[in-house]
Amino acid sequence: MPIITVTVSLLLEVNIIDGIRIRADRDIQEYSVPSNHGTMGLYSLLDEQTWSYIVFFLGVIALVLYAMSTFFIIVSQIGGRFILFKKEDTALISDNVPGVSIIKPLMGIDPLLEINLESHFSISYPKFELLCCVQDDHDPAINLVYKLKEKYPKVDCSLFIGGKDGIINPMVHNMAPAYDHAKYEYVWISTSRIKGSTDIMMDMACKLQKPNVALCHQMPFTTDQKGFAQTLEKTYFGGAFARYYLAFNILGLCCCTGMSYMFKKSALDELHGLNWFGKYLAEDFYLTHALHEKGHRLVMSSYPAQQNLAQSAVVGYKNRMVRWLRLRLNMMPLVSGFLEPMTECIPLGLYAAWAFYHFLGINPYIFFAVHFCLWLISDHLLLRLIQHGPLPFSKLQYTIVWILREVLAVWVFFVALISPRRIKWGKHTYKLSLGGHTELLNTHDKGKVKL
Repeated sequence: MPIITVTVSLLLEVNIIDGIRIRADRDIQEYSVPSNHGTMGLYSLLDEQTWSYIVFFLGVIALVLYAMSTFFIIVSQIGGRFILFKKEDTALISDNVPGVSIIKPLMGIDPLLEINLESHFSISYPKFELLCCVQDDHDPAINLVYKLKEKYPKVDCSLFIGGKDGIINPMVHNMAPAYDHAKYEYVWISTSRIKGSTDIMMDMACKLQKPNVALCHQMPFTTDQKGFAQTLEKTYFGGAFARYYLAFNILGLCCCTGMSYMFKKSALDELHGLNWFGKYLAEDFYLTHALHEKGHRLVMSSYPAQQNLAQSAVVGYKNRMVRWLRLRLNMMPLVSGFLEPMTECIPLGLYAAWAFYHFLGINPYIFFAVHFCLWLISDHLLLRLIQHGPLPFSKLQYTIVWILREVLAVWVFFVALISPRRIKWGKHTYKLSLGGHTELLNTHDKGKVKL
């Protein structure tokens, strides 16, 4: 059988100052196809010059992504040292301390819930109310709230049982009655432990006093807990997550999460209020972007939020990462479908290793090994910065967990792509559409709900 053989050879020559020449001469592929089928190979459809442009373009993208990621890491490393754990000037509010309504959504009991909740009761801020929310009157957290109300009788605490109908997001559904009854202009939604409560509240309240600031949020982090999964969580939030979250906020980009944030109620009410955003599962994403598009400033607190992770497992971590990624894929398909995975350590390292080999002839194995080690060290430095104290695990434990996290990041991406429109959260399953609109697929009390 006669064979058509197509060999494409790329020759890229770049002349630099004084005749320095970077030469990339690569054989792309030898492609054979039986002639009696009358088909043409992919490479035979384009001429040699076209292929050189394609490969050049792909290489440039790799270099741009690598340069961007390196820039963001440097910003986080340097900028974080100037803004984290720096107290605000309380003179801004010394004459008129603004009242704060703290909304605390609760569901069930875990071993660390009492510590978490008591950190809110023990706040020494001069003017605040604590609004606790549970879904039903059988929730065991109710007894804990009453216990702490007796222990701290001077705290203005209210308990709201049952949510508000017509809201699909379970947490917003839970918080809606408390939001409607909040009596202060500043509202703080807190799902984390308040460690160093007075400093945190003063910091966030002071920042909200600044011109055109409508929301102040905390960067997610974790408390010190023993266990492999807890080490994984802390390593992720203090490393891979903080690489970009910290940099984006230092650069003034809109990047917030709903773990802990304080906002001006009047500003959100102009945008239909918290309850309106309950039609999205990622209500924090949409309400912060709505405030940003309205011209308001969003700023980050100097103090990270402290999650209590009493019951954590690697599988639970993986499932949560998949759920969050599926949300982002429906909110920002291009960013989360391409840019996000290509700025993870392993995919970016492999892509950049090929590009540097293609343009500069650098050994890709050496490049990837150096890249991998530098990112491991960089994340450890960033983690120690955010920890603001000694880490509860050794460097060996950190290294093992960090490598696992980077491998899991690739696995999480492909798992999320299998069924990107379906999310299981608690007892319910939701169907998402592009733009974040959500449909509740199953519930014990009602039929299908769509908002």
